[in-house]
Amino acid sequence: RADEQFDMAAGAKLIVDVDFGTVDVSRGADNKIAVNVYRKIDSSNEAKEKEYLASTPLTIVKEGNTVAVRTRHEHRGTNWNWSSNCTMQARYTIHVPSQIDADVSTGGGEITATELSGSCKAETSGGNLKFTRLRGPLQASTSGGNIALEACDGAINIETSGGKIESLAGSGTLNAQTSGGAIAVRNFSGDTKVETSGGALNLENVRGKVVGETSGGSITALVPTPLPGDIKLETSAGRIEIAIPPDAGLDVNAETSEGSVTSELPMVTKRAGREGLQGTINGGGKALVLRTGAGNILIRSTNPAR
Repeated sequence: RADEQFDMAAGAKLIVDVDFGTVDVSRGADNKIAVNVYRKIDSSNEAKEKEYLASTPLTIVKEGNTVAVRTRHEHRGTNWNWSSNCTMQARYTIHVPSQIDADVSTGGGEITATELSGSCKAETSGGNLKFTRLRGPLQASTSGGNIALEACDGAINIETSGGKIESLAGSGTLNAQTSGGAIAVRNFSGDTKVETSGGALNLENVRGKVVGETSGGSITALVPTPLPGDIKLETSAGRIEIAIPPDAGLDVNAETSEGSVTSELPMVTKRAGREGLQGTINGGGKALVLRTGAGNILIRSTNPAR
């Protein structure tokens, strides 16, 4: 265990670079960084435990206006074969000023960050990521885990190699990618691009340009009024259903290789058929491009009585 506290000036920075464990960074006092660490290895090979802990010491240091928390093996990439049952636990709980830049990396474990106003970078080799009420650019990735955002504002770039992504509220720009999992974005204000190699997309009340792509899954979208920007939705296999405000002006281009295309809103058609529909709604305007390799496409009204 370790407890450290440091007095900090405005514009402080936090660096966390640890071998394993969960990391929780949240707002605390405006002029202090407080670090609490719990770290334990439990195996039947006590000598191996001591060797590992000796070669990966915990260091908590202040350098200028930066606090760095590190536990990394002196020879990175070393493969430790414990030859016995082994449990490795670590928890890093850090309270920081709200105005701070944070750079957090763990070799395996969950990362959470709450109520920070500077830039945030987070990376884990395996674990969930959760960010709440951040006010600044965010760049985050996990090699296997879910990502959750709530009320985050800024330029957001997030990626997981396997897991779902959920974003609720917030503003700025959002670029989200997963190699396998569903993506849901609700009530985000800003241009949004989401991509998954396998999973459904659910996009509700996104106030900005929207690009959504999935290699296998259905897509549902609810468009706010006034119509905020161009929309492009594509799936290799799955149904697309999008609800549009009845007064929206759109240039529509919808196609399916196997299925049907239907619009419940009146259209002036340039090309119409079972597998494709091209034309304008309310005189045209923003672009609406819908593509599926196998599945039906339905354009409906957000007004149930329409």
